[in-house]
Amino acid sequence: MNDTLTLTDEKVLAEAHQTLAEHLDLEAEGYKCKTADLLNILLAVAVDQGTITSLCNDLDDVPNAETVRTYINEQLCVEELPPLEEALNQAMVTKLPPRLWRRPQEIAVDFHDRPYYGKDEQDEALWVRGRAKNGTTRFYRIATAYIMVNNLRFTLAICFVLPDRSTVDVLRYLLRRVRTLRLQVRRLFLDRGFGGVAVQSFLEKEQIPALIACTIRGKTGGTRALCRGRKSYRTQYTFTAGNGQKRTADIAVCRVFTTANRTGRLRRRASWQLFILINLDMTPRQVRQLYRHRFGIETSYRCACKVRGWTTSPNPAYRFFLMNLGVLLVNIWVSLRWRYTQRPRRGGRWLDLNQFQLDRFAKFILRAVQRHYGFVRQITATVLPLM
Repeated sequence: MNDTLTLTDEKVLAEAHQTLAEHLDLEAEGYKCKTADLLNILLAVAVDQGTITSLCNDLDDVPNAETVRTYINEQLCVEELPPLEEALNQAMVTKLPPRLWRRPQEIAVDFHDRPYYGKDEQDEALWVRGRAKNGTTRFYRIATAYIMVNNLRFTLAICFVLPDRSTVDVLRYLLRRVRTLRLQVRRLFLDRGFGGVAVQSFLEKEQIPALIACTIRGKTGGTRALCRGRKSYRTQYTFTAGNGQKRTADIAVCRVFTTANRTGRLRRRASWQLFILINLDMTPRQVRQLYRHRFGIETSYRCACKVRGWTTSPNPAYRFFLMNLGVLLVNIWVSLRWRYTQRPRRGGRWLDLNQFQLDRFAKFILRAVQRHYGFVRQITATVLPLM
């Protein structure tokens, strides 16, 4: 059999290791811990969804956990956040398939939060406030630009969201990264967090077609006053920013129905969804069907959570790194699945997605690392147990 058609766990580890080595300036030249060891441990921590301590305790011939943490804390620091962000963005797009450049693409942009429970004062300027979730209102936040075409789901760009970075600045940065790739934007799909007047004005000025989910606010007034009638419709609504700036936008008011009647537990009932249209002219039905494409970005976050390591470290740069390493590994997995699971058929090839799922990708990397270092198979009691 041709080896180029066979994907082994060693090849998967080599692919991920090479991507990190080419773009990250992480080095270790100690007596026990080398650069290759540092990258292997970071990859294994991510796919094992564990910590550095738990992984190093489980492996046999591996550097000490405290040694690894020392190298990471020295090189992943707050001052290095901009270069780290740039390096991860470059690594993110190394495996993009050429077919993405054939036509303008629809791109989704969204925020992703990880809760923070620490008390350290040094992190006050790095986490952001948000709605209470998972027992906290403080989060480390990233924003991503995401594309989904022909069963290919890639994250094109990432952005560290710091408290002094406005939503417009985040969106401008992501769009600049996308344009650097020379990809044409057909439409943007944005979540409720991008529904402010400043973002609307920015998109209108840049003449970018966009569809933004709109929050339903108020008890009887506000946007809730639009949720009336028995069918969907188009209208206009004037938004007001905190600084008094106003903008009148086109709104698609969609009356939808729950599908809970399929299970028989709840009665079928109507609800409302609102969408802001920027440089678009569509019916409410078209808007709702089109916006469903955006939910692929939620799938990418769920996948990233399966290959993201854990930490209790107060180092914010390491926390941002773990969040983005998960997203990067998902990109590598999608690229490998595209290259190794194609099947011939009449009319074009199809992907045998069950052959290389994300769990197998994670296990391949972990098994290759375990084979390289060995893992603990037994422990020895120092005294006879008391019966």
